[in-house]
Amino acid sequence: MTRKAYDYVIVGSGAAGSVVAARLGEDRNTRVLVLEAGPSDNSIYVRMPAAMSYPLTDAKRVWNFETGPEAALDGRTMTHLRGRMLGGSGSLNGMVYVRGNPRDFDNWAAAGLPDWSYAHCLPYFKKLERYDGGETDYRGGDGPMGITTLKGDLPVFQAFLEAGQQAGHALNPDYNAFRQEGVHIYQANIDNGIRASGGRAYLRPALKKGNVELKLNALVRRVTFDGKRAVGIEYEIGGTKHHVEAEREVILCGGAFNSPHLLMLSGIGARAALTEQDIACVADVPGVGQDLEDHVAVSVRYRGSHAGISPAMNLNMLKMGLIGAQWMFLRSGLGITNLWEVGTFFKSSADMEYANIQHEFLPMLGELMHGKVNIEEGFQYQTCLMRPHSKGAVTLKSADPRTLPKIVLNYLADPRDQRELIDGVRHTDEIIQQRGWDGMRGEALNPGLRKQSDVEVLAWLKANVGTQYHPCASCRMGVDDMSVVDAVGKVNGVEALRVIDASIMPRITSGNLHCPTTMIAEKLSDAVRGRPAMPAISLDYADQNSVVRN
Repeated sequence: MTRKAYDYVIVGSGAAGSVVAARLGEDRNTRVLVLEAGPSDNSIYVRMPAAMSYPLTDAKRVWNFETGPEAALDGRTMTHLRGRMLGGSGSLNGMVYVRGNPRDFDNWAAAGLPDWSYAHCLPYFKKLERYDGGETDYRGGDGPMGITTLKGDLPVFQAFLEAGQQAGHALNPDYNAFRQEGVHIYQANIDNGIRASGGRAYLRPALKKGNVELKLNALVRRVTFDGKRAVGIEYEIGGTKHHVEAEREVILCGGAFNSPHLLMLSGIGARAALTEQDIACVADVPGVGQDLEDHVAVSVRYRGSHAGISPAMNLNMLKMGLIGAQWMFLRSGLGITNLWEVGTFFKSSADMEYANIQHEFLPMLGELMHGKVNIEEGFQYQTCLMRPHSKGAVTLKSADPRTLPKIVLNYLADPRDQRELIDGVRHTDEIIQQRGWDGMRGEALNPGLRKQSDVEVLAWLKANVGTQYHPCASCRMGVDDMSVVDAVGKVNGVEALRVIDASIMPRITSGNLHCPTTMIAEKLSDAVRGRPAMPAISLDYADQNSVVRN
């Protein structure tokens, strides 16, 4: 077993780990090691936005978690993929760029975390982004992460925007600024036609400085302790075990499944659960792995009324080669888009405090599958419940680090989630009946959703909902007995150990999680370095009153 010492050892190179490593590495006398379980992100399928479905079946680059059985979904199990490569899930996701609603962060502050209000988070959102709309009071113009406003100019996207407005939702020019609610053209983590992951925007430049190192294909086995102080990491590469010492801190950035799993493997968790696996308890922290949240979603699907509605149809090898060449040499064409170009944020009913449903719109039916294109003419509104009340858990199956944990999300277990998603689906189907879709709307694949009874819609939901791949809150920040870390990510009950990733969110945010996870890493990097937080920026924000017909 080899040994070597660094100031900081970071587990995971995803949206959080890449940022933390890069920011700590700005202090040139600081030695940082990043351990990543997967390989490099050096693949055209990772870099090209339109090819995003291909890495999903690359076993080397994904964590393939099985979740469930889900009691409220009649015992269904689901596959939940996470990125296992340089850049983590940021090298695998759909690149949709959403900060979350400002009220999400004010609610974090109201729950006992005053330094996590929107005013305190806004400077870090601005710091991370290089928005193509330029710097404003709300937006950042010169950060590491390139943010592109998609075109949304195809007729199918224009029909989406028109129908949404006809149903009462205002056109919103920037859902990441003053107001989230409304129909909009999406922004994406795409920089000059290339996926902008944390690995590419932060970690790769940091590695060139010499004081930040990266080890790929490194399976972390456990955090090691001297009493209550974290002093290092035990990991293996190719079956050979290694130990690396962390003279200042160990920082876990493995995400909502891997971070609680590693804490438990290292003896931090509920004492009784650790004892069942013959793991010595270093700290009895019962909240580890609990309060897990995720966005549950379902697609409302329609066939197109005629050919030519959906892009990327009838692609043969020659056409795909031309798309690839146009992307590679000109940074233009279909290859530069993630295809998720338009969307909506709205309230499922008038009594919601603020928007609780998100649309991600795909202008085709089916998926782009690895090795071939398997799509049909049509469109689908992926309808997502943004702030579910149902909570799940990550628990140990074994003390063997190669054995993935047991994960149950409890999708739709809370009756409030059922009510909100039923209403959201009904209103989605009403939007599709607007005249903006009259020239393109064909047969409904699930007819009559807007007219069916609650019992009928719920039965359909139970059979069809899936995940939007946004797990979080399994090592949540807080001040109560079930919190796992404090307001700066320090793990309760031990020293020199932090968690910085989506698992520490107190509650899930309203939208995709890559952006707020990056913000969290930017903010807590200052805390790790002992720097004062950036000054809060107090700006107004609002939500319009959406029109919802129930």
